[in-house]
Amino acid sequence: MKNLKIIFTICFALSAASLVAQSRHYNSATLGMGGGGTAYIDGYHANFLNPANLMLQHANRPKRSIGLIGGLGFRAGGSLLNIDVYNTYLTTGLTIDGQVRENMLNDWFGSDNTNTRELAATFSIVPLGFSNRGSKTAFSLATRVRTTQDLTVNKGLMELAFYGFDSGNFSSPVPVNFNSRTLSFAEISVGFAMELPIPLTGLVEKLPFINGIKVYAGAAPKYIVGIQSTELDFTSALTVNSITGSSNGSIVHDFNYSLLTYGDLSDQLAAYSDAREIDPDAKLDDFLDYSGSDIGTLGSGLGLDLGVTAELDVSLPALGFFGKRQVLRLSMSMTDLGSVSYDSKPTNVSASGIVTIDGDVGDKTPNEYFNDLGDSLQNDVYGGFTSQSLGAQKYDLPGMYNFGAALTLGKLTTTLDYGFGFNDIGTNSKRSALTLGAEYRFLGIIPLRIGTRIGGYSSSTYSAGIGLDLRFLEFTFAASTVANSASNGSSAAVAWSGLLLRF
Repeated sequence: MKNLKIIFTICFALSAASLVAQSRHYNSATLGMGGGGTAYIDGYHANFLNPANLMLQHANRPKRSIGLIGGLGFRAGGSLLNIDVYNTYLTTGLTIDGQVRENMLNDWFGSDNTNTRELAATFSIVPLGFSNRGSKTAFSLATRVRTTQDLTVNKGLMELAFYGFDSGNFSSPVPVNFNSRTLSFAEISVGFAMELPIPLTGLVEKLPFINGIKVYAGAAPKYIVGIQSTELDFTSALTVNSITGSSNGSIVHDFNYSLLTYGDLSDQLAAYSDAREIDPDAKLDDFLDYSGSDIGTLGSGLGLDLGVTAELDVSLPALGFFGKRQVLRLSMSMTDLGSVSYDSKPTNVSASGIVTIDGDVGDKTPNEYFNDLGDSLQNDVYGGFTSQSLGAQKYDLPGMYNFGAALTLGKLTTTLDYGFGFNDIGTNSKRSALTLGAEYRFLGIIPLRIGTRIGGYSSSTYSAGIGLDLRFLEFTFAASTVANSASNGSSAAVAWSGLLLRF
């Protein structure tokens, strides 16, 4: 089992080697308002959600902004992260055995031990961002580092975690499977937006409640640098034979796994595989010493974010008590169009077999038996893999369609967003999501934000944010969580504006 621990360590260490990201880009402002922002987010953050919004001017802000560590956030969620199950069974003093244990796993996974649950984690950082807004055009430069982490486990694996090697539960083969994928990359994005000429403007302005209209369009092509990626797929069947009068029992594990790696890690695993053909006593520990020195050199790609926003100067007398300035924005964008290709020594490491662990220790002491067993499993069984070179591996970006509206009435702004993903990567989901949000600028400089998201990769979320947003400086925070995780799992997110200066 030691080799499996090494493989797990590789995968999860790589996910922590770089900060990770989400599908629909958010900052502390938009997360506090539910996580939308298609018609609201401005400045260099607009590169990643709606480049047309580089033309927006909120609350008479200066036309330039620069961010140093200019925004970061973390989000995790999915059906595996079921806080309702955790609170019901693991925080109330129950003993997790017998019917309680069975009920817990059924509530978590359902009755079928092949059922799976997922957990996705995302984390993003914008190390540097700059934007400049002119009267008719705007441009920006922004960098972002992202990683997506996906983990899928089946009920059989969780039964192993809570039952142990119980012959009563594993008397016949039980599937014990999981899959883990980490995808890390950095982006250099250049944004451009402009005001479009509108025919028949006079006719539009004659419509009720509309004083004027402007339409902006923007694009932000980006160059992508592959940082690191791994994917581990492990499938198996576990049988535990009980102790009888004529047998000391046994554990039978029929397994098959494949691990996709790149760069130095591929070289080290391949070197071990080659060494085993010459020396069956070769030890994996002698070859595996991944330092991460190749991070950022493993691949590249191109991407594109596109958007359009219509900004209407409106007059809504019934809502005039909120303030004289009344603006309605309607937006649409497509984000993360593109892919990243990892081409530095892509390698598939794979192994399969059936291992039987007999309960009879023979003439050895228990300590000697388990030491020898650990070495054998690591180097001869699970570590007895083959290494095969592959061609470049291409990964689509977590693309999304985004539609949004934002209504500003003096110090109050309300937002509505709808979106759905092209794929299921990280916290990106083909399941559509609706977000609602509101911001009230207390004293004009303290934004009070609330919001909710319905749909997407988890159960409905609720969010809030606060901070200090001056004309020349922003320092704000936001967080979100779920009220009920029973249906589609939990979600939690936090975001910080970083050091954002305007001039």
